[in-house]
Amino acid sequence: MTRPERPIAADWLALRRTADTVARDGAPELVAAWVAAADGGDPLIIVDVGAGTGANRAYLERRLPRPGRWVLLDHDAELLAASAGENVERVVGGLGELGDLIRSCDARLVTCSALLDLLTTAELDELAEVLVAHRVPALFSLTVDGTLQLDPPHPADSALIAAFNEHQARDGRPGSGAAGYLADRCEHLGLRVRKADTPWLLDAGAAPLIRRLLTERAQAAVEARSELANPAADWLRARLRLLDEGALRVRVGHVDLLITPGNPAGGACRNHGGTGSRQARPTG
Repeated sequence: MTRPERPIAADWLALRRTADTVARDGAPELVAAWVAAADGGDPLIIVDVGAGTGANRAYLERRLPRPGRWVLLDHDAELLAASAGENVERVVGGLGELGDLIRSCDARLVTCSALLDLLTTAELDELAEVLVAHRVPALFSLTVDGTLQLDPPHPADSALIAAFNEHQARDGRPGSGAAGYLADRCEHLGLRVRKADTPWLLDAGAAPLIRRLLTERAQAAVEARSELANPAADWLRARLRLLDEGALRVRVGHVDLLITPGNPAGGACRNHGGTGSRQARPTG
């Protein structure tokens, strides 16, 4: 996987966890269908791509019909080290390791959360090809869709939102178009795709998350369009003042994808021996 220019911070992952949970609870049918598409045998093995501190696993494992065995894949060893849980293996590596992990474990399910918009077009193509080759059901959650709605509105909203989306769609990334790109690619390859909107709906109760979100989005917008430096500063001051007054509401658009083959593969894990961590092989 492409390493972010700014490493994903563990405190940001913790800050967004409640909003993620509420958003995903709005699409329980995708989780149910994802699990139903898995082979019925034991153990139930899941590969979590870009697993970070394990929030995706923590959300999903409570919704599994039986205990699962998790393989957490991420390029950031420090984030993986912060993940907890039983029946967990941590693998330091990137997307190039996913096919080997599925094969060696006979994994029945693949998942990721808040990852697709960080991947390049080439990496999304690679991901689609892995799903076709290994015929494993995938649940990809909380990909930003490029929409940000703030109430009350501000004259600079549109320009800053557009600049942020430009910042995300650079260096070969489709950014907020990632979910749509992957869905189209998978459908072209003969896979079945279901989509669900899973927006964050935030108010004063999520003030720390909103403050961090708006501050970092303003910074990214200015990086994309330097002429927005002064308007962005004014916009951020006005937005944070409303937030402090408890008068700001925010909707951040996300989409979840369920991608399934005709015949999911099954089997038992062969080469992964229980909880631990290993360094992935270099890709080449």
